[in-house]
Amino acid sequence: MKDRTRKIIVAVLLVIAVCCAGYLIWYYATAAKTKQSYDDAKKLATENVKPSKTDSDDGEQTKLEIPVDFTVLQEKNPDIYAWIKIDGTTVDYPVCQNNEDDNYYLSHTWERVEAADGAIFTQACNSKNFTDFNTVIYGHQMGEGVDTMFHTLDRYLEEGYIEKYPNVIIYTPDHVLTYRIFAAVIYDDRHLINSFNYVMDDQRQAFLDSLQDSRDLRSRYSDIESVGTEDRILSLSTCVTGESNHRLLVEAVLTNEE
Repeated sequence: MKDRTRKIIVAVLLVIAVCCAGYLIWYYATAAKTKQSYDDAKKLATENVKPSKTDSDDGEQTKLEIPVDFTVLQEKNPDIYAWIKIDGTTVDYPVCQNNEDDNYYLSHTWERVEAADGAIFTQACNSKNFTDFNTVIYGHQMGEGVDTMFHTLDRYLEEGYIEKYPNVIIYTPDHVLTYRIFAAVIYDDRHLINSFNYVMDDQRQAFLDSLQDSRDLRSRYSDIESVGTEDRILSLSTCVTGESNHRLLVEAVLTNEE
């Protein structure tokens, strides 16, 4: 009887092991496929970009103003309206917004292909011109060994990383916006746009205060006191692995717009 029970347990464990191995193979194969999709996006976005010509007192000059070909990207998917790049991370992606389903890009790539990686996106409550007080950009954290989407934002929880790689660049068809990172905060899971009325100055300040009120020792700050209610900020939001009631927010303030 004991031998039979032992055999059943071994058989069950073997099935579980096979299923886990199969899942891992599927997960990493899917992640690799999605990574290739985003590599294709980068190539598509840059391979035909040509310098634009501007006039100056010295005559005709040539410079690269917007290094992203939004025309070709939007032919693939008209929901693409910006591009985000952060040195010191793997973040170098198109930004999407679906006006019919705020959560569409949780499970669809920039090519509108269903995938667990999803895309980098904003919700319809944010305008697409980055003039809101707080533009919230979402991306998945992803699992260990997969450094795509917003997975590498947790580097900003390391001491000195904000100072080493402080800039977030946003490209749109007409502008280049530079933001400076001032905080990386372990926050709660509330919806940032619905939780604060950013039309009101006191609500803007309440949000800024809430960032400083984080009691999590992992949070990092740099010159947060210099950010005020008249500024325009980005909140890059992603999950915290194993903590469903927490989010990692990387906060950045606009410092230059061209």
